[in-house]
Amino acid sequence: MNRSGHAARCRFRIRIPLGLGLAAALSLAPLAAFAAEDGGATVTLDPVVVTARGIPVPASKTPGGVGVVTEEEIRRSGAVSLPEVLARIPGVAKSGDSPWSSDVSIRGLGRDSVVILVDGVRLNMTTDINGRLAAVNQNDIERVEVLKGPISALYGSGSIGGVVNIITKKGRFTKQQEVHGQASLAASTNPQGPDTYGNLSVSGERYWLMGSGGWREGKSYYDGRGDKQQNSQFEDWQGKLAGAFKWTGEHETMLQYQSVDGSQIGVPGGNSGGLPANADLTLRENDRRFVQLVHTWTPRNMALTESSLDLSWQLIGRYPRLDNYSSGAIAWQQPSATHETLTGRWKNVLRLNDHTVVAGAEVSNWDMRSRAQVMTKAGVTSNAMPVPDSSQMVSGAFAEDDWKLAPDWTLNLGGRVDAVHITNGGGTVISRSGGEKNDTNWGGHAGLTYVVSDPWSVSAIAAASYRTPNILELYKRINLAGGMVEQGDPNLKPEENRFFELALDRAGETLRLHTSLYANFLHNYITREQTGASTYTMTNVNTAEIYGAEQSVEWDFAAGWTAYANAAYTQGRDETHGTWLPFIAPFSGLVGVKQSIGAWWWSVESQWAAEQNNTTPTGTKGDSWAVVNARTGYSLMSGEYRHEFTLGVNNLTNASYQNYMASSRGVSYREPGINAYANWKVSF
Repeated sequence: MNRSGHAARCRFRIRIPLGLGLAAALSLAPLAAFAAEDGGATVTLDPVVVTARGIPVPASKTPGGVGVVTEEEIRRSGAVSLPEVLARIPGVAKSGDSPWSSDVSIRGLGRDSVVILVDGVRLNMTTDINGRLAAVNQNDIERVEVLKGPISALYGSGSIGGVVNIITKKGRFTKQQEVHGQASLAASTNPQGPDTYGNLSVSGERYWLMGSGGWREGKSYYDGRGDKQQNSQFEDWQGKLAGAFKWTGEHETMLQYQSVDGSQIGVPGGNSGGLPANADLTLRENDRRFVQLVHTWTPRNMALTESSLDLSWQLIGRYPRLDNYSSGAIAWQQPSATHETLTGRWKNVLRLNDHTVVAGAEVSNWDMRSRAQVMTKAGVTSNAMPVPDSSQMVSGAFAEDDWKLAPDWTLNLGGRVDAVHITNGGGTVISRSGGEKNDTNWGGHAGLTYVVSDPWSVSAIAAASYRTPNILELYKRINLAGGMVEQGDPNLKPEENRFFELALDRAGETLRLHTSLYANFLHNYITREQTGASTYTMTNVNTAEIYGAEQSVEWDFAAGWTAYANAAYTQGRDETHGTWLPFIAPFSGLVGVKQSIGAWWWSVESQWAAEQNNTTPTGTKGDSWAVVNARTGYSLMSGEYRHEFTLGVNNLTNASYQNYMASSRGVSYREPGINAYANWKVSF
């Protein structure tokens, strides 16, 4: 073992019962990770979010937990993946299978219980080997809005845990013809590799056009012990063309095409229990194509203030390779799957005296095709079908009403109903002859906000939501290590939940804070259970409960100085079996300080997690860890060009640690050690 790496590791043990955990969680944290500075001035004290209600609403006036990550935060963080930045939001934890294909867990729920959107359109794909949040180049992101829990009726099945909406960069209409663009170049030492991006837009009073492209590459990284994490490399390319035309003062149309291609993406972990037959797992390709057409009508002098029709097509291709088998007759396997989604969404905004109503309908069809080519050591090739050819059609209607009861009181009511129709063509052990499955589900919420005394406000929300089991949970049959098999259950019932949250907010000029307490009661919770000597089967747990608390604070204690911190505590129980739920994030948070002096800024912070001992009987416990990050930057104007420089070091002490949440497939790997990075962005 590398002694310096071991000594640098932050070994602290925190054992906190629920009551003390909730009290400790109500301590410190920033409403946002580190605010964007411009010339030394802090901007956006109270972020405005659109995802929660479908209309712009201040975060502090939105019942339920929300979080926002900006373009500047992503770029300055030096993060390899978007979940690393999202994990700065209290209640959001990074999880997943590799640095490139990591995901997030929100308040104890992840993967299929969290809806991922890109420009408002759902990403449908398998989450057995993840990669949803890598389906967009993070340099092409304008902002990310996170809803923590089922606090909006706009998004149907799967939003029990929350919603992550990735909003990409767009052009804008201008009074005169203008040309704008930006280019960025970044490099890091661990993982080592370049990151390039650029965009160019042309605009006028009635049109805008924009194109962007990017490429990045990362070699396998080294952990805090100096050991190379084999098969953790990645490479991807991104391209986008978008444009909009304003037909009249009331009608405009936007069309965009997005393309992302991932190549040779390694999933580290060696021969850990989740990797099939001790093989190395690599996504040799992971591609996404997306076309979106949005027409918006904004009539004047009418109760209807906006009506939009959003049509989209999305195709995701995933092509893993499993090789280097150490035992058995298999030489390699090459599974493949395509996920094609067609979506139509009609949304309307009406303003009726004290009421603002958002209502509409949505239809989407997710079609999945999968195959697996298997080569034996004897040279015999065969084909398997891990999941039958299947489709899932969802038809839904939704409505929300923001009702101004009094100057200081706002009531938000929302509801949604969905009809789900699932078909499969058979061909697997789980579903030999094919079949159909139909579900009709509903969800709703009631949220109340009271402005006690500006800038203080309190809010409460109660919600009911659901999650229909998806194609994989119903029909999959996947070979794991040691001869184990994971299979679906066509008779799974939809998950249902009842959710409650109480929050206190302060959105002041020098002090911002957010405090929340929440409880989530789940019925027919879907998980996997060992049903035989060599079989795991997806099953419904009768009752599960998740409780938690979060606190964030950001304090401008002197001119140009800001202190910030956050903490989040979550506890989840399988009440049916009397055990802890799997993959519940431990007590965690961050604390830091930043200063801006004119065009120069710097920050130092520590991100940490306590040990996790509340695991399932067969689960692995998690150790505590802490890392220190430091970064600085400078911006300047040269003619019409704005230059922004950032230098940073993540994991400054080279701590050697494992993230408890990054073990969803039994994979065990250590997080990256010290990483120095630099980036330069120029815009005009």
